[in-house]
Amino acid sequence: MTAIQLQAWFALPHAWLGGLALISYWFAALAGKGSGAHRLAGRVFLLAMVGVVLTALPLSVATWLNGHVIWAVFLAYLVVLVSVNCLNAWRAVRHRNSFEHFANGCFRAGAIVLGLAGLATVALGLIHGAILLIAFGAIGPLAAWQSLRLSRRGPSDGRWWLRSHYGAMIGNGVATHIAFFQIGLARLFADLGMAMIVNIAWLGPLVVGALIGYLLDRRWGRSKKPRASLAPAASNPLAGEAAASIHPPRS
Repeated sequence: MTAIQLQAWFALPHAWLGGLALISYWFAALAGKGSGAHRLAGRVFLLAMVGVVLTALPLSVATWLNGHVIWAVFLAYLVVLVSVNCLNAWRAVRHRNSFEHFANGCFRAGAIVLGLAGLATVALGLIHGAILLIAFGAIGPLAAWQSLRLSRRGPSDGRWWLRSHYGAMIGNGVATHIAFFQIGLARLFADLGMAMIVNIAWLGPLVVGALIGYLLDRRWGRSKKPRASLAPAASNPLAGEAAASIHPPRS
């Protein structure tokens, strides 16, 4: 199968699914958190992203066959990044009452795969002197380290699932907007020059994503003084963590 055939079969479905993902992403972001509209838009986004990932794989191969190695590796890395983040975003909500079920072998395996993919992207950036590729690839091992540390240490309070959910969704937003801007800006604002377009497309979503993450962490950050839970440990997976901070009275 040639690169032309792969692009002819998968480029248009990928574009339509990507557009649906972007629209539903912002619907979910702007809707009231936990509302029916938020949940519905989130489901649409995740389903659209499944299609985006499945169509991006053959397009990455087509890009490689056309000789654009760096762009092909970038697309493949995006596939890994959004796949892991989409899975974590969904599982954080699904297993919000059980950290043990969330941070299982699947969670750790995804973190390792993402870290290795990021390191490979960084290595390619070093070989070709692509600074932006190095910076974006570094997200992989950083996210992997944070995930593995969370898995090892456990949650600090009951909002761990919320931070995991919006952290993964911010990562999805950064990745999908970079891919969209790389293509869209080049067509809409060709007069800017490719160097300017690349800088805006890559650095813009990264800066905005980091700012949003900072603001959300300030609002939903870890509690400085975790409150003890009155629920038994069997029904509350965080009861053990809270109980560890309660010392028996001295006689």
